[in-house]
Parts: sequence; C-alpha cells; structure tokens
Amino acid sequence: MLNDWSCGIVFQSCRGRTDRIGILSHRRALAAWVWLLLLPLACQQQMAAQPSYKPLDPSEFFADSRSARPVIPGTVARGHLRSDAHLFTGMRARKTGDLERATSIVAEAGLDVLAAALNAVIERNDYVDTFPFPVTREVLEQGRNRYMIYCVVCHDSLGTGRGKIVERGYTPPPSFHIERMRETPAGHFFDVITRGYGSMPEYKEQVPPRERWAIVAYIRALQLSQRFPEKELPEEMRKEWQKSKTPAVGGQPR
Repeated sequence: MLNDWSCGIVFQSCRGRTDRIGILSHRRALAAWVWLLLLPLACQQQMAAQPSYKPLDPSEFFADSRSARPVIPGTVARGHLRSDAHLFTGMRARKTGDLERATSIVAEAGLDVLAAALNAVIERNDYVDTFPFPVTREVLEQGRNRYMIYCVVCHDSLGTGRGKIVERGYTPPPSFHIERMRETPAGHFFDVITRGYGSMPEYKEQVPPRERWAIVAYIRALQLSQRFPEKELPEEMRKEWQKSKTPAVGGQPR
C-alpha cells in the first residue's frame, strides 16, 4: 500500500513527464508552422529566378545579340489583321488619284503649306460618315461611359468644350454644337480620338477601336439632343416642349 507521501511523488513524476511531452509537442507544432510559412517564400525565390529575358536584354544565343526576336516578315498575329479601313481608320480605302499626285508635285516644289492643305482636302473627302456596325442603345451607353471617363474633363458633359481642366487654363476645344462640328464626318472624330489633334492627345492605346466608335456615336447623340427637329418629337414630348417655351407670369419661360 502506498502512503500519501509515495502517491505524491508518483503524481509529481507523472505530471513532470506530461509537461515535458507537452512542451515537445508544442515545439514540434511551432517548427511545422514555421516550415509551412517559409515554404512559399522558397518556392517564390525559385520561380522568380527563371531563365527568361526582360525587354531589351542582350542575348549571346542569337547572332544579332537581341533577346527579343523580330516579327517574321509577312505574318500577322491572329485577330490583328486590320483589313477593314472603315472600322480601324474611319476612312474609305484610299486609291491613288489626281489629288495625291498633285500633293506630291506641290511638296516637291517646296510649297509645304499648300501640300498640307491638299492633304486636308483629301482626308476630309476620305472620312466616312457612317458607322461600321449598328448603333444600338448598348453602344450609346458604352459610348457615354467612355466619354465620361476620357472626354468630359475637356469637353464637359454636354460637349460645349468647358470641362474642368479648361476652367483651369487648358486649351479649350471647340463645341460639338457649332455648325462646323455638326457637319464634320463621323470618321474625323474617330481619327482625332485615335491620333490626337492640336492640344488633344491620342487615345488609341487607352480606347479600343470599337469603343472609339461608341464615343463618336454618343457625340452624335449629344449633337442631336441640342438641335432635335421639333416636328420629329413624339406628341407628349412636343407638348412638354411647347409648354416650356410658353411665357409664364413676368415674361419668363416656365
């Protein structure tokens, strides 16, 4: 029979052993967690050190010492064959004619100003005034979305050329509602968005071609909204329009 003193010794011995086992288990668990945390870092280091070249890095493998290889002559990446001049340029497919020959002759004579004027005439005649795809409500909504991102800061929400950065001193663009801009072909707007014009930078990198056409469609909608023929309004809208023009008390329109 064990007395109380013997039982106490046995109990203390068992508890000390249990504590040591618990400490060891805790250390092993901690080591496992540290290993798991370091594993992704080790993998990342191996993946980051790949035998690949950065742009313009030299290479000893090729005779010209360039790591970036030139495009094979006569090839076009799939989906990048821009054969539709209407969609990708806003112009008709140009054919060599009398105006082009006249421009060449004038330029050779040193009359650069006249040559530039002839080129402007040629381009204006080449711009299309139709859209390369149907203009639907979805197209107009997309055009409005892109217009409010890229164009509104200069042209303002109505297209009058009084945007916020113009208020702060930037060169003001012409209003879309003047006669000259209303008569400007749709292809010209597309070309200006693509290549820029005057103080306006080009947006061909930021805005894909179809979205540029959507912006042009929205510009046309803005122009139409400011001078919509009254006779073409629906009956209810015509009544509202007439009501808004009726003088109220004091001689001011309602």
